[in-house]
Amino acid sequence: MNPLKHRVKQLGNQLEEIAQRGLDRHVRLGVTGISGAGKTAFITSLVNQLLHGESQLLPAWQVMEQQRFLGARIARQPDLTLQPFDYTGALDCLQQTPPSWPPSTRTISEIRLALRYLPEKGLAGQIGRPVTLYLDIIDYPGEWLLDLPLLQQSFDQWSDAIWQQLQRPAWKTQTQSWCARVAALSSDETDGVIAEVARDYASLLQTLKRECGASLLQPGRALLPGELAGAPVLEWFPLPPAMRSSLAEDSPLIQRLTERYSAYCDQVVKPFFRHYFARLDRQVVLVDCLTALNQGRDQVEQLSHTLQALSHSFHYGPGSTLGRLFRPKIDRVLFAATKADHVTVDQHHNLLQLMHNLMKGSRRQPRYFGTRMETLVLSAINATRQGQVERSGSTVAVISGQSLDGESCVRFPGEVPTQLPERQFWQQQGFRFRPFSPPVCEAGSALPHMRLDYALQFLLGDKMR
Repeated sequence: MNPLKHRVKQLGNQLEEIAQRGLDRHVRLGVTGISGAGKTAFITSLVNQLLHGESQLLPAWQVMEQQRFLGARIARQPDLTLQPFDYTGALDCLQQTPPSWPPSTRTISEIRLALRYLPEKGLAGQIGRPVTLYLDIIDYPGEWLLDLPLLQQSFDQWSDAIWQQLQRPAWKTQTQSWCARVAALSSDETDGVIAEVARDYASLLQTLKRECGASLLQPGRALLPGELAGAPVLEWFPLPPAMRSSLAEDSPLIQRLTERYSAYCDQVVKPFFRHYFARLDRQVVLVDCLTALNQGRDQVEQLSHTLQALSHSFHYGPGSTLGRLFRPKIDRVLFAATKADHVTVDQHHNLLQLMHNLMKGSRRQPRYFGTRMETLVLSAINATRQGQVERSGSTVAVISGQSLDGESCVRFPGEVPTQLPERQFWQQQGFRFRPFSPPVCEAGSALPHMRLDYALQFLLGDKMR
């Protein structure tokens, strides 16, 4: 195709998208969460339900329950600069023998679905004419979203906040060696030394995430660099307040780090916000509360701070025709506690209450701006079966499935607290919510799930009336 024809086709696609947005037949849905929350599994199952789901599997999704949903297909990806979401690859992982969980999100990806349905309202509903809703699902790491506050901070302000975190008693074992190395740096260190310390800082963040369950870590690209791996724009790190005070204002070290911090904000964070994040209409935030509970009180407190930071990063506001065309705002956001199949059904209410308590006052801001916020407990891919056993003359609820090493097991996972327990609880007992292998899935059939139909109704129900 010659350049002129390519440009004409590209313009035609843009005009078509504008028309669909003007008619409210186009939704851009963002899906995020801190690594390990289940983003890939969620999107894979969501797409799978839209392609293969039946009314008996999605009873809470009204367009399906009313038999107005005619089907879905994967459509041509609108943004050719983004990596396609690998739905086929994720499904292959789940359908192999033995099945395995698909790999985690490492960068931004996208998939477009064309949803065909019969409206019940408007002229199209009166004449029984099918219409198409285009759904763009954008998958991006929650770690990148946590970088948005950097746009409101100077390098000095950011360094102060991060250095205070690095001194947390629970982290001292992991951080003290790196902090001592930074404090010993001279004013005129070479770029090679700076790059090496920056790489060690990225490794430190990975260690804090893996061993301490830390989630509120910056910069996010140090954890998941994506296409920026090895780029100088990631070669910076915080300096302690005392060190910045002792160095001259024209210190080469401070100048280099400040310049790279500013470049990161201007060349990485701002484009992410402008090109992807600011164009979203609706948002899903996936939260793994159970793993945080396994790791201790500090980790749960970190998760709470992370949820509040995420909830304050969104561009809230009610949807409107002009807004959809020129300045989209998130008019619905779903915070979902994942891995509900790892506990018994009677504990789902507790898990929901825990989510509410961890988010604290985060629901007020969206309501103020006219955005609907919902919290939900779900399992995108149900890996267990609910059951009961007799123990000491009483009936006990249990779950059964395959452990990660492939062994069949029956477990009583225990109770989920409705609020953050005292620190001594972990010293005396703690939690042990263990992961499971995915279920055996047949090709061409819908994946088992818990409450994805409720998620679909909240996210798309009003668009498919």
